[in-house]
Amino acid sequence: MVELERNDYCAFHFKNPKDGECANCGLNICSLDQDYDSQANRLCKLCFNITKAKPRIKMINYSLWAVVIAAVIIIWTTVKVEGVIWYAMLPLILILVVPYFMRPFIMKLYFKDLEPKESILPILRYFEASGNLEHYKLFLKFAKNMTEEEITSMEDKLYAYLVPSLSFNYSKLPEEWQKDITKNLKISEEKFVEILAKKYRGVLLQTAVHNAQPNISKFIFYLSEIAEDEKLVEDYIKEITSQDILKLNDEEVNIIYKNLLEELYLFDESFFEYCDKLGLDKEKELITQLIARFIPPPVPKTQIEAVMTSEQLIEKRKKEGLKPEKPLSEGDAPEVEFSEEK
Repeated sequence: MVELERNDYCAFHFKNPKDGECANCGLNICSLDQDYDSQANRLCKLCFNITKAKPRIKMINYSLWAVVIAAVIIIWTTVKVEGVIWYAMLPLILILVVPYFMRPFIMKLYFKDLEPKESILPILRYFEASGNLEHYKLFLKFAKNMTEEEITSMEDKLYAYLVPSLSFNYSKLPEEWQKDITKNLKISEEKFVEILAKKYRGVLLQTAVHNAQPNISKFIFYLSEIAEDEKLVEDYIKEITSQDILKLNDEEVNIIYKNLLEELYLFDESFFEYCDKLGLDKEKELITQLIARFIPPPVPKTQIEAVMTSEQLIEKRKKEGLKPEKPLSEGDAPEVEFSEEK
């Protein structure tokens, strides 16, 4: 199994080994990071700045509301136009407009005393975890403000964070994501594809198989196509059918590789097409066996169950003495029934 190697260095000072983790977000920090909260918990610079900025932002929000309410009252009581009262509510537009224009100021508070090269890895980690496109846009901004020398000096660390971020959130990326990234990283699209598909192939496969997220297989298939590298899909399928996965029992494989099994279950036709195309008959059979071991999440039966997570629903079924049946064969109704456990 390929291992991700980004746990030994500081996320802010990539040349330094880590000597701890942020008590709030878990990012790696080093001896240069010596910020603490009121409970003496050690924080990274970003969390420390956010903590310090919160009272200031709260004060600005309260002031904004005070100005809006005062403006509404003044307009309502001093300006009178017969039959027209809606204009008195115009100050409420400030509630929508001001926060938008305040975002650059807030970001400056959050990233105070941090250079782009110190901010780029943490923001990629935030994007990986949240899928928030605001984090993606900040990544592009930080990359744009870095020199080619800075980007080159931290290339290994940068892609160790970037590859999982892209593959985790591929379905959320804007249409021009590849063009935007290569422009701001100051490399050609061909070079970028080569880096992802070849140089950081191990990180990519580790993420796609052992840390799978929804729609991650689409990213692999897409990258294989634009890189004209069918071997990437072959390596991907062989990693899926490795002994690390096959040796697990049904419960373990459904917990540890739940997202991967769901990918196989939803996109089995694509996987089988590649297996046929690449002559992976053995792997095709093993994928079929893995799909047969997949336990789809239970179907909610009440409004209360509709707001429960899949894990909560499965646990509830277990307590009720019910268990989900195996996936239905093609042609059956697309619902998962439950039978009494004997």
